[in-house]
Amino acid sequence: MSKKRILCYLLAVVVFAGTIASAAPVDPHSTLMPLQMQVFSNGMRVIVKEIPSYPIATVNVWVNAGSVHDPDGLSGLAHFFEHLIFQGTPQRPKGQISSEVESLGGYLNAMTSYDYTTYFIVVPSEHAAQAMEIQADALLNPLFDQQEIDRERSVIHEEIRLRDSSPQTYLVDRALEGLFEDTIYSNPVIGTIEDLDKINREQMVKFHNEYYVPNNMVLVVTGNVDAGCIFEQAKELYGGMDPGVIPAGEHIVLPQLEQSVTSSSEREVEQSYIFLGYPAPGLNTHDAAALTMAGILLGGGRSSYLYRELVEKEHIVNSVSASYSGFSEIGLFGIYAALDPDNTELFLNAARKEVERLQTEPVTPEELARVRAMARSSLAFSMESSSDLALFLGQMEIYGGVMGAVNRSAILEQITAEDIQRAAGLYLDPDAYIRSEIIPAGR
Repeated sequence: MSKKRILCYLLAVVVFAGTIASAAPVDPHSTLMPLQMQVFSNGMRVIVKEIPSYPIATVNVWVNAGSVHDPDGLSGLAHFFEHLIFQGTPQRPKGQISSEVESLGGYLNAMTSYDYTTYFIVVPSEHAAQAMEIQADALLNPLFDQQEIDRERSVIHEEIRLRDSSPQTYLVDRALEGLFEDTIYSNPVIGTIEDLDKINREQMVKFHNEYYVPNNMVLVVTGNVDAGCIFEQAKELYGGMDPGVIPAGEHIVLPQLEQSVTSSSEREVEQSYIFLGYPAPGLNTHDAAALTMAGILLGGGRSSYLYRELVEKEHIVNSVSASYSGFSEIGLFGIYAALDPDNTELFLNAARKEVERLQTEPVTPEELARVRAMARSSLAFSMESSSDLALFLGQMEIYGGVMGAVNRSAILEQITAEDIQRAAGLYLDPDAYIRSEIIPAGR
């Protein structure tokens, strides 16, 4: 190992030491190590995972700016902004960015969530340098052409209509809206048609100047690449940027529900769709890991409590699942089911019974071993490709530190039956949740 690479690795360890996840020793069995990281003087973070056996490279930039950073009355701005990044720069007119990436044998994409926006280009590893240059040009020099703004506005209008046509997506959106009412998490990431129609080029430029600054950005590169070369090129592309003063975010206190609340919608459907949502802590917490395991126990696959009881034994529902989803400030634990509307009360009573079981009956050693195996398997499958791995590393860095990714498997493995029981008791109140549902019209 060269002196330069040793220095990068030691720097990574120093940087990681400030994160919550690294309070425990580094997992010696993690397949993510060695991992290299540098933080430039302007605050830009660069993470590289060399995978010599993998011929594909992913160049992935994360910006800590998502829908929770949308200005008041302009919901959907961060997502709208994302649509315009690859639409042209002074150096590359509309269409050239995508055609250049395709000519390299690659593809590009982007996505926006509550807390972040991420942009990635996937190419054969020998073209990683070209992908980095194209991506930096797109991120730092967007045109925000008025014609493109108007065209993409119409595209997003259609996305909103399509999003509402997905029962599970619609119900989760309604649950978040109800649970976190009057907070930044109650607004849909995609925005509303009314707010989108108010967004103009000046607001786009202002958002870019405020949030697309190096101390608010992370570059992750994975694949058959040389870390030293990546760091050197990243410094050339981003090292000259000036850091910015990032607007302070809103602190969210988890709501304490006193009763269950129902939000119901009728549609021309053949069965009912029900989502039970419980407020939960943010992703980078011990309780979030415990709730992740609780979700597997309760509704993760055919061996879960709910599936065995409601599908196989009682035939109350057609499908059922449960899981935890985490963000920076908050999380959501949900139970989702598709069923005959006549079975609604039976489902609610059975779900209540299984939630109470989590709270009152310690998980058996056999069940805990099964859940740990499923958690390990799910995590491994989520990192199969260089793009999956880059997305995982980047998200965990945004949510408190990349060592959270390195130690994720070990953290889940260390969750005990007592942890699950305690977290279920703290966050899964059988009498207080948001029930969002779609029912057949006229039923």
